[in-house]
This record gives sequence, structure tokens and C-alpha cells, in this order.
Amino acid sequence: MVFGWIKNLKKGLSKSSKKISGGINKIIRGKKIDESVVDEFEDLLISSDLGVEFSGSIINKLKSIKLLDTSENKIKSLISEMVIEILTPLENKTKINVPLHVSLIVGVNGAGKTATVGKIANKFKTEKKKVGMVAADTFRAAATEQLKIWADRTKSHFFSTKEFSDPAALCYESIIKAREMNLDLLLIDTAGRLHNKADLMDELSKIIRVIKKIDENFPHEITLILDGNIGQNSIKQAEIFKEVCNINNIIITKLDGTAKGGVLIPIAQKLKIPISFIGTGETKDDLVQFDAKNFANALVDLD
Repeated sequence: MVFGWIKNLKKGLSKSSKKISGGINKIIRGKKIDESVVDEFEDLLISSDLGVEFSGSIINKLKSIKLLDTSENKIKSLISEMVIEILTPLENKTKINVPLHVSLIVGVNGAGKTATVGKIANKFKTEKKKVGMVAADTFRAAATEQLKIWADRTKSHFFSTKEFSDPAALCYESIIKAREMNLDLLLIDTAGRLHNKADLMDELSKIIRVIKKIDENFPHEITLILDGNIGQNSIKQAEIFKEVCNINNIIITKLDGTAKGGVLIPIAQKLKIPISFIGTGETKDDLVQFDAKNFANALVDLD
């Protein structure tokens, strides 16, 4: 099981790791670590979306220590160790230890939000949990239909309402029903319209305010879904959503389709929001529990 998901992780990050690993190999081939080589390293790291701050830290480290071993593996190990140091405190293992765990899922349309809800449901269904999904994006019929497909696929309970209905009212009613049904986990899939931040803010704030009337601890988790393909722009998205609501979990999707997997590092450095999963493909099993060491090693192609 463990080896399966590590293989999944490596496959999902292969575009990123090929860029970084191939770049390192090309730069250091038969060269000493001098000023020009260090500059090439910095360009490679920044272009791989590891961020200016982290890339600068790596370069300072290279300048401050005298590397007797300048092999590709030594450089990869150095990068991996620094990534692990930054990301380990942000590992987030979601645990369901309350009668009903309510998770609010936020993110822009197109980030893979609804598919990720389905993948989270699948993960907890395999752990024998009773899962429900709420189609709280009531202004897009397509969003409700897509979520219904995932609910059927994962044999999860599905809660929806008429198009253009009040999302907060649906969330309230769904939680009441979920409690009556003794569900373990309720995933609320919200709308993601960043072009009008005021509307988004009002809608999410109202949902949170309304469900807190049932229990002050709701929602237990506010999870932001970010598209790995957009690289540094995901930081801006995260900042906007953090203004709107108190995000306490991040999932990065679509890392299999990009060479920008390193973006987790600047996101972590700037926002310090825990990361629970990363998406490495399109099937229901392609959601990998985030582990800093395995992620760092896969990112630089280190066994």
C-alpha cells in the first residue's frame, strides 16, 4: 500500500522532478561549484517555481559550505533536506474523531475542487466511514451534476437543492440530515467565483455563520483547493481566500500535469497553512496523503 502511493507520488511529480534533476545534472557536469554555477542553480530553482526566498536560501547554503562532494546526488540531498525542514511542520493528517466531521471545500472554479471532493470521499469510504456530499454551488447546474456523479461513484450520500437556491440554507439542512443519518464526514462543495470577491465573501461568510448556529465548532475544516498548474499565481488565490475565511488546510491538485510542483514551498513559506493531500492524477485513487519527506525526495528524484 505504502509503496503504491509513493509510486503514485513520483509519477505525479515526474514533470517537476525531471526539470529539476535534469537541470542539476546539466549544470554540475564536470564543473566546480563557483559563482557562475551558483547563479545557474538559482535560475533553475526559481524557474521550477520553488520561489525566490527558498531558492536564495539554497544558494546561501551552497556558498556557506565547502562541498567536497559536488555530485548530483549531494546537491539533490541538500535541496531535499531544506524542503523537508520547511514542509514537515505543515503535514496535516485529517482525522475524523467527532460524531460528524464537517469540511467546507473552497477554491476557484476549474481548480479541480469537485473532483477532489470525490477523491476525499473515496479515501474515507475505504476506511469504512459514512460520507455525505453537499452541492452548495447552487448557481451552476453543471457543478451539481458533476458532484452527483462522484457521489454515485463513491457511494456517498448526496445533498442538493433547486438551482439558484440559498447555499447556506442547503448546508444547514444537510448537516441536520447528516446527523440524523449518523454520517461520519460531510463534504460541502462551495462556489468559486473570484471575479466578484464581494459576492464570494458574502456567500462563504453566510454559510459559516449559518452552520455555526448548529454547532460552534462547524466547520471543523476549511480546505482550499489550489491548481498546481498555475504556479506562483496560486499564492495570490490563497491570500484572497484567506481574507474571506479562516483556511486551515490546503490540497494541491493537478501536479501530474505540470512542472510547477515546487510551488508548495513558497506557499508554505508565505502562508504557513497545513497541507493534507496532493492530487497526482484523474482517477479516484490519485489523491496522496501529503508527507514532507516523500514529497521532497520525489520532487528532486531522490531515492
